[in-house]
Amino acid sequence: MAILLVLFYLFLANPINVSAQKTDSFTPKDNFLIDCGATSRTTLADKRVFLPDQETGNLLSSKGRDIQVSAPSANNNTNILPIYLSARIFVDEATYTFHIDSAGWHWIRLHFFPLANNEFNLQQAKFKVVTDQYVLIYDFQVNDTTSTVVKEYLVNVTTERFEIKFVPEKSSAAFINAIELVSAPNMLVEDVGSNLFPVQQFSRLSQMAYKTIYRLNVGGPVITSQNDTLGRTWFSDQPYMKQPSAGKNVSVPPNVISYPDGESPLIAPPSVYASAVEMADATVAAPNFNVSWSLDIDTSYSYLVRLHFCDIVSKSPNDLYFNVYINGKMGISGLDLSTVATGLANAYYKDFVVNSSILSNPLTIQIGPMNEDTGTKNAILNGLEVLRMNNSVGSLDGEYGVDGRKDSNPSRGTVAAVGFAMMFGAFVGLGAMAVKWQKRPQDWQKRNSFSSWLLPLHAGDASFLSSSKTSLGSRKSQFYSSTMGLGRYFNFAELQDATNNWDPSAIIGVGGFGNVYLAEIDDGTKVAVKREWAMQWKRKGLLDKIIDPTLVNHINPESMKKFAEAAEKCLAEYGVDRPTMGDVLWNLEYALQLQEASSQGKVEEENRAVPASPGVVAPASAPTPTPPAVASDNKPVSSPEENKNTAEVQVIDEHSGTAMFAQFAALNGR
Repeated sequence: MAILLVLFYLFLANPINVSAQKTDSFTPKDNFLIDCGATSRTTLADKRVFLPDQETGNLLSSKGRDIQVSAPSANNNTNILPIYLSARIFVDEATYTFHIDSAGWHWIRLHFFPLANNEFNLQQAKFKVVTDQYVLIYDFQVNDTTSTVVKEYLVNVTTERFEIKFVPEKSSAAFINAIELVSAPNMLVEDVGSNLFPVQQFSRLSQMAYKTIYRLNVGGPVITSQNDTLGRTWFSDQPYMKQPSAGKNVSVPPNVISYPDGESPLIAPPSVYASAVEMADATVAAPNFNVSWSLDIDTSYSYLVRLHFCDIVSKSPNDLYFNVYINGKMGISGLDLSTVATGLANAYYKDFVVNSSILSNPLTIQIGPMNEDTGTKNAILNGLEVLRMNNSVGSLDGEYGVDGRKDSNPSRGTVAAVGFAMMFGAFVGLGAMAVKWQKRPQDWQKRNSFSSWLLPLHAGDASFLSSSKTSLGSRKSQFYSSTMGLGRYFNFAELQDATNNWDPSAIIGVGGFGNVYLAEIDDGTKVAVKREWAMQWKRKGLLDKIIDPTLVNHINPESMKKFAEAAEKCLAEYGVDRPTMGDVLWNLEYALQLQEASSQGKVEEENRAVPASPGVVAPASAPTPTPPAVASDNKPVSSPEENKNTAEVQVIDEHSGTAMFAQFAALNGR
């Protein structure tokens, strides 16, 4: 009994890290490996066995003649795998039909190499490859005789029969060296992910098909299928770094990597998380974009971007906070890996859906430290995957679907044509205005309305151009908003002139935001001008001084602070230092959420303070909405979704009181 107690104590004192012992074993229920054109089985270095035509002939049906070719070697290239030393050529439509034992995710890998033969010049072969639902390859041709081509797809198969069809162009041929159709773990892609912009949940991921465009082992060497349970290949990230000297490689032994709950070696093997690129110099002038990867993509498709992280550089938890950007937009603000991954050297990944409407080529992935004093200034990335998502007609290549339907999304050419038409219309309009200006009445200034004879809208008696005290060198505002009926805009210099440089003797009152001055503008009209002095009170830590007396004790201090910080950033002297409209809106959203949460809390306290009448059950109060997590660089991150950690950016509920900001988030002007 005593021995059991001692063992129990030791277990409590030294708990076993079960997550580190997670297995990466996976046995696919469907495992079709075909070495097309081969006469015997082919075993690769990763122990996978590809079957020859004699054992898979029942899977193939062809409308015309198909040809089997093989070669003893591939131009003495020893790097060519044996599955590329044979091929099957189709001069007419040919279909492989597979019986599926287990529905769910399946890998499709198509292997191509234009093998020299006496039957057909495979470099001139042009064809497409389709399934029942998706176009995998369209107008495909392989001209390179020095390297092989692998097309990899991830498709959710839901039927008992699955077809892969090869269709050559007229007077051409199609060919294939090897085919893989293999079950993949259903956890590989969940149904819900995060939309990059606007920030919200993206569902139906499990209903999409994917084509692998990039799979990179960041900071480490190539990982072949021998070291990946699912037969994947991870390439080095070095060719894609915009400035390799900006980052440096770091690594640890793979056996120190752990997988917490929700993570698995099947997502990415330990060798991916055991290497990373960190910042070579975190003291640069613009650290947010210090380490960048540039990836060429086809912008007519949307993409699933998966980022892999593992903190293998920190000496203690909660010391590394950094930002992640995708195409210049904030992906994750203030990522604290030791929190979201529940420890150091723990694997973690994050999926983003990047819509084609906001894409530009190349796709850029950027990491950089936060600008606040939150710990070690550094940033890391361990792995990167970019998967193309099928378009509206189920195509992963080209704009046409299996049934011939065309993708409904406007092409770049269409967008350019519309833009040109709009520009042409604008020039025509400006030309018409110029002609009218030349024919303006002699007494137009006396009519007090420029718009009455030039523009179709009349906005009162305000003239379009204001008079100036000097003919040259004046910095006075020259325009009225005559077409909108909003009156005249004044710049700061004009207001300074009208108030005699904010003469204290001109103060006629004090408002919540500052002094009210009696001023006289250039046409002699006397006006009242209120100067905002909120920033002075903010710097003194006395923001409560600018709150309207009727709102005292009703404004949450943190909400007010966030609002003031957003306003202060907008007042930066240089445009590059000012936030984008999207950033401003998210800051305002965050301030509003803080205020709403505070108001809800007060209501609940008041409800608890009032006892329920005997025999009456007080209704349960609505759950308090979780305010967005606060990033240390003062950029808001949205409310965390259920059972997720607050240290990462999450989506907002489309029905929340602040969701209205999301529709304006695409405004990136400063």
